[in-house]
Amino acid sequence: MDLPVFKTVGEILEYCWARRRIALTYAVIPMGLTVIANLAVWLMGIDLTVIGSPAFYALNIFGALVFMPFTVTWYRMVILGEQTLSQRQLFSFTGLETKFLFWQVVIVLIVLSVGGGGGFLIGALVEAATAEDAAMAQALASLLMAAWAVAIVSATCRLSLVLAMAATDRPVSLGEAWNRTTGLGLRMGAIFILSFLAAILLMMPLQLIALVLASVFSVVSEGVAESAGVVFGTVAGAFGSLMVLLFPTTLFAFVYNRIAQSMTGTGTATSGEAGGRTGDTSGGFISSLMGAEDTSTARGFEGPGRNTPVPDTANEQTTEEDVAATLTRLYAFMDDKPSDTAEDMRALVDGFFSRFEMPSDATIEDVDAGGVPARWVTVAGTDEDRVVLLLHGGGFSAGSLTSHQRLAADLSMACGARVLMADYRLAPENPFPDGLDDCVTVYRWLLKEGFKPGRIAIAGDSAGGGLAISTALTLKERNIDQPAALVALSPWVNLSCDGETMDSKAKDDPITTQERLLRAAKDYLNGYDPRDTMISPIYGDLRGLPPLLIQVGSREVLLDDSRKLAVRAKADDVKVTLEEWPGMFHVWHMMADWITDGRRAIGGIGTFVRRHMG
Repeated sequence: MDLPVFKTVGEILEYCWARRRIALTYAVIPMGLTVIANLAVWLMGIDLTVIGSPAFYALNIFGALVFMPFTVTWYRMVILGEQTLSQRQLFSFTGLETKFLFWQVVIVLIVLSVGGGGGFLIGALVEAATAEDAAMAQALASLLMAAWAVAIVSATCRLSLVLAMAATDRPVSLGEAWNRTTGLGLRMGAIFILSFLAAILLMMPLQLIALVLASVFSVVSEGVAESAGVVFGTVAGAFGSLMVLLFPTTLFAFVYNRIAQSMTGTGTATSGEAGGRTGDTSGGFISSLMGAEDTSTARGFEGPGRNTPVPDTANEQTTEEDVAATLTRLYAFMDDKPSDTAEDMRALVDGFFSRFEMPSDATIEDVDAGGVPARWVTVAGTDEDRVVLLLHGGGFSAGSLTSHQRLAADLSMACGARVLMADYRLAPENPFPDGLDDCVTVYRWLLKEGFKPGRIAIAGDSAGGGLAISTALTLKERNIDQPAALVALSPWVNLSCDGETMDSKAKDDPITTQERLLRAAKDYLNGYDPRDTMISPIYGDLRGLPPLLIQVGSREVLLDDSRKLAVRAKADDVKVTLEEWPGMFHVWHMMADWITDGRRAIGGIGTFVRRHMG
């Protein structure tokens, strides 16, 4: 028998247990303060067991306040990733906590007013309708009150999504929280109640231990036993408070972070299907909670459109030998060539990738795009009203119109569109924000030339993938129409370089290293904070951005950042498709002549872009 709600509760418990050290680390201070406050009240001679007394309410309010930094931290970790922990002190009140508190009070006031008013109205109506039958009135009132309580709990859960918005410093909207959770209220309410009961059950062994210890101390004296019982019971209660807070918070964060389903499973992309992240226990939760497939999950490609460079490769597979041979060619070219300076890297990148021949039907035209050098690359038969703005990679300090010319031709063929390459300024000579400004300038030039936003896509690889998203964020900031779609290939979207796979994939990634990335980031940052949202869009508010396709290889140190980018995008209601390609390395698309999966991936880009350009 399938019981998805119970399964969901189990997955929440599993998620929290896997991160118990993080929870205890950030909760130890509020737990300690709670224990001290309770003991202080007890020493004053106030009975802590009287529910509803002023001391009871005061202690509960105090507990909610001191646990607020932990709650905000937990929300941010679940939604934005564990890298956010480095930004959070163990205990501090900031503007986020203030914002969070405000909305917590708003929800409490709404629930108390609506719940209390509805309860009073139900009682009055039942009493009026059954004035002569007291037993029937009591039974009917109990039934209606229970149904009303379920409705209030469900509504509270739905509104509680604003707490996730506040904790992640998003614009907060009760209407958005309500709309996001349409059809989920009852299931959220059931999960909330079961999680609460699970916390109580887990607290029972702690309370039992407290009673046993009190009994042991009773051998000394009754006074010592009472004191020991209060102390141990208070400590156990602090742990219980943590669990009562932890489980619902995880529930609301998971619902807000609905991309989780598409980040699970063991799918692969080698056959043209979207790959998925493995090992995320929240995926089954989202699946069972939603009761339906998440439409953000990347689906199988619809197949090549006209002019696609993808041949019929249904029976072809990229083998480990193909990948090894490709990397051997790359290493052989780089052997004994200097790579210490930006000029060295530019020579290497241009020299290697310029070896790939252009299609015979490709035309090239250099233009001045509003003061930024640019190059049109067009293959025969494309729709000249459609444009893909290509922002090349190269760590913000290398890459050029020369190195990415062949990729531009492949994208032109796959997308059935002209491709405009932007020769944006490079670091270290021109650090942030010069390159980003150039990308925005080229996009605005396209609009002035008469191209419609709905017929433009912005694509980029590596640093260019990050620039593609930063460009869209800048357009949003300046109230400029968004393009039809964004494409990010092995994107570099977090210049802090602190993703989980920086370590776990260090030995697997044959192209990129954390050390190399940090060196390039230093040249580009020019003193700016690496978490500036225009530098590292993984930290940005992505709401309002167009549909986004992310393609990343399973061997990349940047893999974790691509996953988190997808999570953030989906949390911000962006239509996002994440594809993880097993066995692939950084921007394998540029070696599509040698790797079948490069041709497959480019064909998938064409399908995605054509779909959203109309």
